[in-house]
Amino acid sequence: MENKLTGYPHIDKPWMKYYDKDAVYTSLPQTNLTEYLKMRNEERMNLVAETYYGKKTTYDELFDKADVAATILSELGIKKGEIIMSLMPNIPEAGYLWLGATQIGAISDFVDPRPDNISARANADKVLELIKSEKAKYIVALDQCYLGMLKPIEKELKELGIDKIIVVSASDAMNLQGKIDYLKDVINYNSIKNMRDMQAQSQIEKNIKDDVKRLKWYQAALEQIQNMQKLNRALQEAMSNSILQVYKYSDLERDCLCTRKYLQDTDINTTNYIGHTSGTSGSKPKPIPVTNKNGISTIEQLFGGRVNWNPKDKCLRVLPLFAPFGAYDNYIFNLSSGSNNLSVPEFKISEFGYLLKKYHPNVIIGTATWIAALPDCEYLQNEDLSCITRIIYGAEAMTIKDIERVNKWLRSHGCTVELTTGHGMSEFLGCGSYAQKEYNVPGSIGIPLPKTIYAIVDPNIEDKLVPLKFEDGKDLLSGELVVSSEAVTDGVLHGETIIPHYDMDNESYIRTRDIVTMNRDGVFFHESRKDRSFARIEGYKVKPYEIEKEIIQNPNVHQVIVVDYFDERYRGYMPICHIVPMDEKILENEEAALELVKDIVYNNIIANPNMQTRQIPSKFRFRSSLPLTKNSKIDFNTIRDEGLDGTEINVDVDETNLSIKGIEIYPNKNKVKIKKK
Repeated sequence: MENKLTGYPHIDKPWMKYYDKDAVYTSLPQTNLTEYLKMRNEERMNLVAETYYGKKTTYDELFDKADVAATILSELGIKKGEIIMSLMPNIPEAGYLWLGATQIGAISDFVDPRPDNISARANADKVLELIKSEKAKYIVALDQCYLGMLKPIEKELKELGIDKIIVVSASDAMNLQGKIDYLKDVINYNSIKNMRDMQAQSQIEKNIKDDVKRLKWYQAALEQIQNMQKLNRALQEAMSNSILQVYKYSDLERDCLCTRKYLQDTDINTTNYIGHTSGTSGSKPKPIPVTNKNGISTIEQLFGGRVNWNPKDKCLRVLPLFAPFGAYDNYIFNLSSGSNNLSVPEFKISEFGYLLKKYHPNVIIGTATWIAALPDCEYLQNEDLSCITRIIYGAEAMTIKDIERVNKWLRSHGCTVELTTGHGMSEFLGCGSYAQKEYNVPGSIGIPLPKTIYAIVDPNIEDKLVPLKFEDGKDLLSGELVVSSEAVTDGVLHGETIIPHYDMDNESYIRTRDIVTMNRDGVFFHESRKDRSFARIEGYKVKPYEIEKEIIQNPNVHQVIVVDYFDERYRGYMPICHIVPMDEKILENEEAALELVKDIVYNNIIANPNMQTRQIPSKFRFRSSLPLTKNSKIDFNTIRDEGLDGTEINVDVDETNLSIKGIEIYPNKNKVKIKKK
């Protein structure tokens, strides 16, 4: 007899009709994450697990390196439950050390390795605060991070009881050809924009411009080589006079002759990873502790939800390890599939298409902004993209118009698959729902993964969850999304509750602050964020109130509101700051407005230890007042819908995913009305 529907989505689970029973009722392997990966790949150890600037590493070699890392960490005295803070980008050693630490029950605490402030001391102080609050006992760091973020605070680290640091260079895992390729890439990234307009009108002009191009390339090559040599000298000097024990990982690896000389921890409930997301009450990153069980559950659910790659697939890996989505969905899941990680440590957002042209990946995961910009990428104008078997966007919604535009462009380049997407949070490792096949409804975030429950509750009640149900005659249900899953972190670190859980109908849920709609087939649609937050072009979550509360401290600012606007250059969202100044004369004085913006950027943000450079609004607009609703509240929607009017002051931050190269502040040169998006 068929059960009668209650109308409550979390009880009826209408999305389950899309799944096989095996996807729901399979039990998890009771082991740690590293052993789980070994089990999944025991029949394909000869396949390539990672390609790093041309150097290929097989699964057999990768797991041997993980065992070596476990031995090294064990011999350094690291024990189960101790935290190793990692400041590293997507280089092979970051993965080896994580998988090795997992074997001994230690916790890899990944933090953003990018210095986001012009002040070296401010960057170092931010890292110091993270080390204190998360109680790390050991540190592994990229050589540049050690010099810029750790060297200035060695005395403070010593006082905290931290006396061992492992340093890794991005070139350690490269062979000779890889180092040459890396050098070429760095030079291309820094010089290619200057070469784009060199279109010859005659053969003589072409020869001259070719000579200029070669000269600039060689000059850039020489400068880069000199910079690398300078870095090596600085590292050697810093290590030699350090008051701590600083080890080069390449030396430790070379001297470690035996593997598997460690006591293995296979408890599935052991915490093995800490990732980070934006804070809820400030810009300080919020730690997300993850157990082996959380991670394995995520991977198993992805397979159960048919979100699988094929063995030997080349997967472009650019999402960072400090973000759980990057760590699990763009690294661990690749490895669990027998795929080949194409690891890229540093790139510019604008050069995403260049990576596709260079590597010809089969699987691409990126933000909505990166994917939406691909049809305009000059590198891919005549490129055959039939190699792509899966292309996924996340972090933020994409307009239906852009989805259709990208799909049409993919088809015109030989690609036989369409865009797919999902929804997730760091608190449940980046993915809780997925949209594909018959439930890839345009504009939707798909259906929950097999062992994930999505419930809709009243968003206006803070202290408890009050579920909403379908009413007769209505086919859509709207409210706040809450999530329950084995993949959800317990949200507790050092006895402190970071992410509160709520009980509802015998299940434990966390709030997402996402306002969603669900149809009667169980397909969900993301409507908005309750706290006005949005994802920047590279996926960083901007929380406007965090920026507003710092800018309002400026004595020359009367009112401030930060909203998102659509940046046509990158086809993604960026923050714009609307300011009502204390002195209305600023409204008529562009030079005074420019000086106030500089003051805000450098003093309220850059010099502020509570702020990050990625929180700098890319545009500032001055106005005499802010629009209000009928209830005399600030009308955020009206401000957002105004778009741009050409009077804004621009702030351009020249950045890669690892570094900041400069900041330029200037008024609009052409005061032309810009069409709002």
